[in-house]
Amino acid sequence: MKKAILSSLLILFFIVGTIPVNAAEKPIKEEIIYSIVVDRYNNGNQANEEQVNLEDPSAYHGGDIEGIIKKLDTIKSHGYTTISLSPIMANAPNGYHGYWIEDFFKVEEQFGTLDDLKKLVKEAHDRNMKVVLEFVTNFVAPTHPLVDDPAKADWTKQTTVKDTLWLDDTTTLNQSNPEVKDMLFEAATFWIEEANIDGYKLHAIDQSSPAFLTDFVNHVKSVKPDAYLLGGVLNEDKVNEEYLDLGIPLIENAPVQESIVNVFTNVGTPLTNIYETWEETGERAGLVYVDNAYTERFTRKIVEGNLNPQTTWKLALAYLYTSPGVPLVFQGTEIPMDGDTTKEVLQMVQFNSGDTKVRDFLEKISSIRSQFPVLSHGDFNLVDTNGALSVFKRTYKDETMFIAFNNDNETKRVTVKDVPEGMQLSGLLGDNIVRENEQDEYILTLDRETVEIYTLEENKGLNWLFIGMVISIFAIFVAAIMTLSYKQRKRERKSM
Repeated sequence: MKKAILSSLLILFFIVGTIPVNAAEKPIKEEIIYSIVVDRYNNGNQANEEQVNLEDPSAYHGGDIEGIIKKLDTIKSHGYTTISLSPIMANAPNGYHGYWIEDFFKVEEQFGTLDDLKKLVKEAHDRNMKVVLEFVTNFVAPTHPLVDDPAKADWTKQTTVKDTLWLDDTTTLNQSNPEVKDMLFEAATFWIEEANIDGYKLHAIDQSSPAFLTDFVNHVKSVKPDAYLLGGVLNEDKVNEEYLDLGIPLIENAPVQESIVNVFTNVGTPLTNIYETWEETGERAGLVYVDNAYTERFTRKIVEGNLNPQTTWKLALAYLYTSPGVPLVFQGTEIPMDGDTTKEVLQMVQFNSGDTKVRDFLEKISSIRSQFPVLSHGDFNLVDTNGALSVFKRTYKDETMFIAFNNDNETKRVTVKDVPEGMQLSGLLGDNIVRENEQDEYILTLDRETVEIYTLEENKGLNWLFIGMVISIFAIFVAAIMTLSYKQRKRERKSM
């Protein structure tokens, strides 16, 4: 009964959360971001088929802005509050990924028009969701008009970064050139003012100088003070303290991503490994994720480990949604999609396939994260561990939550002592109640490969009203059975 009531409250909270409010009211730490590769998401306009070739993994496959608009209600239902789009600026032929830019001020024709983008942003805002565009500030296609312009010879330089996917076929912009900087600033202004987007995810911030990034951030903030700024990273080793202090609050944390994948795809590995990695990166929160367009699908790692995809995804998603940072979830996770090659990773999203258990869990964990600010803002501490069972504590103002993960291959228990007197731990996922024992301890017991999120509530002891109702129902049931049995025997005697 309690679990049913809690589920109803979460649903009510989620429905209330769909009522549009001022976009500036939600702090960036409270966002849940859905990452979309536009060309490989959903084909909404069959007319944009000029370069589409589904048989060629290097060609356009037909995803477009209209296709995203048609899926906004679905995206919203999974609990996402922001969508982050791959670059949409006009690209060289076959630039489905968006990194071969030929025009910073035009929407790629395969994706639609500026009016389509405006509609997407408006429709998203009507659903209290934000739209962030990935902005490539470092590279252009060799076919960009400025590359062969003799008057702009000092605008570009040879690309030295090696990328087996797309960047080998680019030319690098000389961001130290004031005219290049002005062009990029003008482009940043254009998309904010013309389409009312909510911010940018800057591609490969480690390939830009801190000086340029500082100026870029200041410019964007001067145009839109509440703009969201995210940072993508190619080489994590280059992201030092200077990059973390530039005003880009959410930067991809690759070491934590690698640790999350390693832990949850190896049953028996303690979550202390992830915690220690987080500490080693300076307790940097940033963008937390398990896969993206550059990595193998997490599902592939799960399958290779002969694990249950639904169980393992629940553990990983629970960690993303309850640990420090903002969840960045890659398209197709809700299915969940599989793949290890670029061709497989960047398939069109298979909306009509997969098990509903992961998407159901996404909706539930999203509702919990949105309902409890402590999961977005709270301190994060490791309480205790036993084998691969780890318990974390989050505190924020007067709110405290405990999150327990059992990544072991057997049931484990751990003791929690740091609980205020007269309180009990109430589980949100499994409806577990943990009360203080005679030694003033709280014993958390979790089955293998499960997670529980505990809130603190007043210990009211046994619910005698509920128990009485159960006993009464049982008594009525037994009486009814006895009455029916008596009547049956009576009929049998009469028939003899």
